This record gives sequence, structure tokens and C-alpha cells, in this order.
Amino acid sequence: MSKTSDKSKKTTKSKAKKATRKAGKSTKKAAKKTKAKQPPTKTKKTTTKKKTATKKAKPSKKKSTEKSSVKTTQMIDELLREIRSDDEQISLGAVDRLGQTEDPRATSHLIECLSDSRYMIRIYAAVQLGERQDKVAVDPLIGALYDESLFVRQTVAGALENIGGSKALKAVRKAESEGLLLDELPEGIRL
Repeated sequence: MSKTSDKSKKTTKSKAKKATRKAGKSTKKAAKKTKAKQPPTKTKKTTTKKKTATKKAKPSKKKSTEKSSVKTTQMIDELLREIRSDDEQISLGAVDRLGQTEDPRATSHLIECLSDSRYMIRIYAAVQLGERQDKVAVDPLIGALYDESLFVRQTVAGALENIGGSKALKAVRKAESEGLLLDELPEGIRL
């Protein structure tokens, strides 16, 4: 190709771009003129109607809060029935789900589980109380440091450390010094 043909292609492209720009400007000017000639629309009335319609459609916060609290209460009651089940697996699952509940009443129910006759329920309750990190559980957990089961005592100590605070940590140190968290291995067993 020659230099002249390259130049003619470039000039043709630049002319096409200029023409496109001019056409765009003229359509924008025409649109502005037609907008200016149109009578104003009554948008104010329609928007106020929409606003009142949306206000009526929204339920009140009080009713939705009441419904959610009723559902939460029903769920907690169901979990408490499951905790009392003879099937330990069902009970353990219920303790776990109760610990995941954000309702503050769950903490008091988990504290009650610390006195269950089944040691696995006591362990699961201690774990969930440690996860919740509710300071209300510190005193009952300190009491559970003297549980008959070594596994429960060790889990309770972990829950207290997870909750933290000077009272909880002091109780764990005391239990360690008293030997409540260690169990001597029977003779003949080596690690």
C-alpha cells in the first residue's frame, strides 16, 4: 500500500467520526426541544398514591416481632421436650440447637442441662454455654467443675476459659491445683 492510500483512509475515518458526532448533537438538541414543548406531567399525585399504598402494605413491626417471639417460644418448648427424650442422640441434637438459638432464655435452659443425669448432655450443655460466652453461666459452670465425670469437668473448664473473666479463670486455676482436671491413669497404661 502506498502512503497516500493510508492518508485517505485516515481522513475518511475522521470525517465519518465527525459526521456521527454532529448527528448525535442534533438528536440531543431535538430531544431537548420536544421536552420543552411538552406540558408538565402530574407525577406528584401518583407518587403520593404509591407512598400511601406501600404504607398500608407493610405490616407493623410490633406484629412481626410478636410472631417471631411466638415462633421462638414454640421452638424452645419443642427443644426442651426433645432434651427430655429417652433417645440420647435426640437429646444431644436438641441441646446443640438450643445453644445455637439467639434467644437469651436458651442460656438458662442450658444451665439446667448441667444437672442432667446423663453426662453427655452435661458435656454438650457446657460446650454450648462456652460458645455463647454469657457471663450469667459462669457461676453454674464453676459449680460444675466438681462434677463426678472427669470429661464434664474438663469440658466445663474449657467453657469457662472461653467465656473468660477473672472469676472464671481463677476457678479453673483452682480446679487445676486441686487436681480436678487431671485423672491418674490406671497401672499398666502408658501413653
